[in-house]
Amino acid sequence: MHKNRLQEFTQRSSIQLPVYQTANEGSVHAPQFRSSVLVDGVTYTSEATFSNRKAAEQDVAKHALECISKKLKDEGCPLIREDTVFCKSILNEFVVKMNLEMPTYNTIQSGGVLPLFVSTLVFNGATYRGETGRNKKEAEQLAARVVIQSLLANDRYGTVVSEIIKSKAKLYDALNKAKDSSFDTTLTGANRLNHNNTEVENNAVTNHVPNSTHPSSGAKHPRHEFKVPKSGEGTDCIDLPIAFVPAVIGQGSDVGESSSKKQRKKKKRAKLNTNTQ
Repeated sequence: MHKNRLQEFTQRSSIQLPVYQTANEGSVHAPQFRSSVLVDGVTYTSEATFSNRKAAEQDVAKHALECISKKLKDEGCPLIREDTVFCKSILNEFVVKMNLEMPTYNTIQSGGVLPLFVSTLVFNGATYRGETGRNKKEAEQLAARVVIQSLLANDRYGTVVSEIIKSKAKLYDALNKAKDSSFDTTLTGANRLNHNNTEVENNAVTNHVPNSTHPSSGAKHPRHEFKVPKSGEGTDCIDLPIAFVPAVIGQGSDVGESSSKKQRKKKKRAKLNTNTQ
């Protein structure tokens, strides 16, 4: 039984299968077998001796599983203790892998100036209660963490849960590295911007342009020549329009009146001459 579970653990972990060494520490007529097993570079030895070889190997396999479970719990607990963001995800993945019923949450909000939330979780026929959280989501994550801690202590399920935690730990580390790299990039850009602003301010104070804009010592400074056009050059005679200047008002009215009177008198004389004839 224990040997089968230890072998399954090594297969799931993609490590070498366990290697057993059993020795008889008693006599031929009263054998006392003690067994040791090598798992992932670590040798585990049973404390007791047995009268047959199979019992000794089963005992050392059980001892190895207990030690491995404790090691996995010690390694897995820091991650779920530092950050509970993956606890529900870890528990859900474990449920799917083991083909179990999904857990159910019941969260209650306590009154007060600062509201607190407490969540209870029903999983595999048992009820677990988490610590108080600042919101409903955090309370449910804390309740899921209690279940995970109990599973890690179980020599049957601890190895499965630890593998899930390791996969989440890799994702957690990748997210932190990406976050740190983006922060470093932002910080570097800000430092460059501050450096450029400082250079511009220094140039403004000293009334100098940056070194990259200064011409070399052998280069000639540019000269700008402005030509002033000479008088008479480039100017053509322009014919201005002839403006009509009206006559004086009084003078113009007299001339107009005298000419009209003369025409009327001529017409009257011509009419009289025709009548007399």
